[in-house]
Amino acid sequence: MAKIIISLLLLIFSFSVKGIELQPYSGIIYSNKWGLQTGADIGFPLKNNFYFQTGLMLYSNPESTCSYDDWRIGVNLPVYMQYRLPINNKVKMNINVGPYLGIASVGQVGVASKIGLDISRISFSLSYFQNCVTDKFAVLGLSVGYKFVL
Repeated sequence: MAKIIISLLLLIFSFSVKGIELQPYSGIIYSNKWGLQTGADIGFPLKNNFYFQTGLMLYSNPESTCSYDDWRIGVNLPVYMQYRLPINNKVKMNINVGPYLGIASVGQVGVASKIGLDISRISFSLSYFQNCVTDKFAVLGLSVGYKFVL
């Protein structure tokens, strides 16, 4: 785990510091039951509307009983390649695709995708996480966030 974090940090610092974007977000998810998600993504501009984006997503998903003790909490680490399609000066459509690693439990490795609209600095997105180790874990999420340019 430490090797992955160190490798990501080295990759982050190898990119140009100019134009780095931090985007915290929150929303809802669905995976057999409704739950909540929150997280933050950090994006690095590459070329021609392409970005490298990674982050952490914390999610909760209630099991069949609704008591406080039965909530499942997990953490996903997605690594995206992002393409932004400019619609006009203030609106951009973004498409993200890449792998993810489930940090909170063993055996969560899969693919993640996200499509969204950025209106000025406010972002609306629909995300999908599919576990490739087992077919039992798939999450669909809807979130809203705000983008800070560092």
